[in-house]
Amino acid sequence: MVRQNRFLVSAVLCFGAFCLTRLASTFVGAPLTSRPQSVVLNARGGGEYDISDADIQNFYNSLLTGAGGDPPKGTVLSELIVKFFHGDFTPQGFKRYSGLWKGPPPGNIGKKDIAVGVAKLKEQMANPMFVTKGGVGYGVDETQKVEDDGKGWVWLAAEMSPGGLAVELFKSVPYGKRAILVAKQSNVDELFQKVNWDTALANIEVTFGGPQVKQR
Repeated sequence: MVRQNRFLVSAVLCFGAFCLTRLASTFVGAPLTSRPQSVVLNARGGGEYDISDADIQNFYNSLLTGAGGDPPKGTVLSELIVKFFHGDFTPQGFKRYSGLWKGPPPGNIGKKDIAVGVAKLKEQMANPMFVTKGGVGYGVDETQKVEDDGKGWVWLAAEMSPGGLAVELFKSVPYGKRAILVAKQSNVDELFQKVNWDTALANIEVTFGGPQVKQR
């Protein structure tokens, strides 16, 4: 009887050891089949900063909520438009206007000067002479950026430069910049007929397709 009990105990112990071994190998050897979603997205190069076609359309629609015309004088936006578009665009570069501002009052940037700057901005958005590369995603290498992403949009975006806030034109999503305006290159007039300049001005404070960074 004692021998039978010993045999039974031994069998139970062996079976228990076998089960523990199988259980351990299951945990140790099991492959990782998934990762946190944020890791997967970051590895793809975009993640939380991706900009979809729907995002672009919504951004555009938000600008079409005004009365059009020119931006009011005395704002950062109107001064940027005058500074970077009131002048001549030549193959050698942009030659900024250096004459007397028309005002009113004369000698100061006023409605007449803003009107000239906006007219030149519209011309350049319809047929830009100088385009900055962008697109693809936030933080990508410069060699991966493109001049034209083929979506048909043209952007006015700002960023801080050594000389202060500067604006450039893009034909691809300006990731990490301050996207101010966007228009259909084939129909720039649609934007300027309905543009909400208050919305455009507020856009200067927001990073588009990138982490929020205060630039001024």
